[in-house]
Amino acid sequence: MKDPVIKRAAVVMVLAAGMALGGCAVGNKHAYTGATPDLAVSGKRVAIVAVRDARPYVMSGNKTPDFVGLSRGGFGNPFDILTESGNPLAVDFGTTIAAALRAKGFKTTVLEGSVPDSPEGIAAAVKKAGAERMAIVILVEWKSDTYMSTDLIYDLALRLYDDAGKQLGATRLTGRDNLGGDAVNPPGHAKTAVPAAYRRILEQLFSAPPIVNSLK
Repeated sequence: MKDPVIKRAAVVMVLAAGMALGGCAVGNKHAYTGATPDLAVSGKRVAIVAVRDARPYVMSGNKTPDFVGLSRGGFGNPFDILTESGNPLAVDFGTTIAAALRAKGFKTTVLEGSVPDSPEGIAAAVKKAGAERMAIVILVEWKSDTYMSTDLIYDLALRLYDDAGKQLGATRLTGRDNLGGDAVNPPGHAKTAVPAAYRRILEQLFSAPPIVNSLK
């Protein structure tokens, strides 16, 4: 039979570890407007970028638009992770994509307000912006989940339109990527691993041949 003192000490250590991890899991924010992705496309066209957040838990109001994931405490209890900028995730996506396209020679702006979903609405928005192309990104799913390691769950759709509202190309990326972890500081690892994966995924999204060809 175990010594009661040793048993109590073990319980205290487990509780302390859980409380420590729980503290690290609270109040975390991830940066989505840092380094610019290196897109595999270049050109001189005038393009407008629009991003629609279609994540069901955001649309229902269960999560705020700046929600980007979960960080779990020592007992697996989840705490929300938000964007570091304080902006909705869709805004940060638009800012990042526009900057990445500008770095490749495009003249790019971000659509403000609601994203049109009809050919007529798209054509009107493109012409109003004086653009030739519209890139619409739909966030079907995007969140990280950090415990001892970090998973990134995503489902992104990208559609390219011309100034008549005609769809020229489309692609979609889905996945659940394990980004590794850190036994000592899992949230700290996630703060660097998730933005790096974000840039990589956007690079993949815009490297699809239908997208590259439509932006030429």
